[in-house]
Amino acid sequence: MISIPMRRPGATILMFFTLMFSGGVLAKTHTAETASHKAHVTKASVKKQASSKQEYSRNSVNSSSLPDLRKYPSGTPRKKAFLRTVMPYITSKNSAIAAERNWLLSKQYDSQWSPAERTRLKELTKRYKVSWSGNTRRIPWNVLLERVDIIPDSMVATMAAAESGWGTSKLARTNNNLFGMKCAKGACKNGPGKVKGYSHFESVQESVDAYVTNLNTHSAYASFRKSRAQLRKADQEVTATNMIHKLQGYSTRGASYNNYLFAMYQDNQQLIASHM
Repeated sequence: MISIPMRRPGATILMFFTLMFSGGVLAKTHTAETASHKAHVTKASVKKQASSKQEYSRNSVNSSSLPDLRKYPSGTPRKKAFLRTVMPYITSKNSAIAAERNWLLSKQYDSQWSPAERTRLKELTKRYKVSWSGNTRRIPWNVLLERVDIIPDSMVATMAAAESGWGTSKLARTNNNLFGMKCAKGACKNGPGKVKGYSHFESVQESVDAYVTNLNTHSAYASFRKSRAQLRKADQEVTATNMIHKLQGYSTRGASYNNYLFAMYQDNQQLIASHM
């Protein structure tokens, strides 16, 4: 009689579970390794992106002086770096002016003035170089409202870019002078290494403030302010498109300078708008 060996069900089942367990462990190990690899790649990618983003924002407005923007590639990268630097100061300045203008408009037909309001009005007339006797019944509203008004953000940015070569000119780098502003005779206080004959500012913010104040107060730009007031009277928006050609006397190049500014504004309009 031939003896046929009997199969042991227990051994077969044990082998089956052993294979299942081993496969599960291998699968989990592979999954864990894959997840770890993905996490490493993701972190590396995020770190690379953050580093790249940081590279183009080292011109942070935390620094009061204009950074050296020549380290950025010319073209869009440098333009973005420049706009990230100057635009916060431009929008902040115009926001402050808009608040002052709105306050004046709210008080224009008000006969009641508190001591604090009188003080505020006196400070505004002094800063905007408007003569006022102190009598609230004889406030020179027309002159005051002509001067206390914004310069369009995109117009300021365009002029800063044009006058400073997107922040790379020597005047911009050494004097923080973004708008080619000259100093009055006998009023220049430039030290060693500064461009003589031109205003020196301690910060980018000072440069922006001086430029806006200049256009809003200097007699040379009275026609610019008149044109802006006419837009307000006609209930039209004060924009770079409306105002660039209204600026007369800023450059000896005359109308060709305005044409140059307008073309520059049109070429960079979307880029400037994205930083406002």
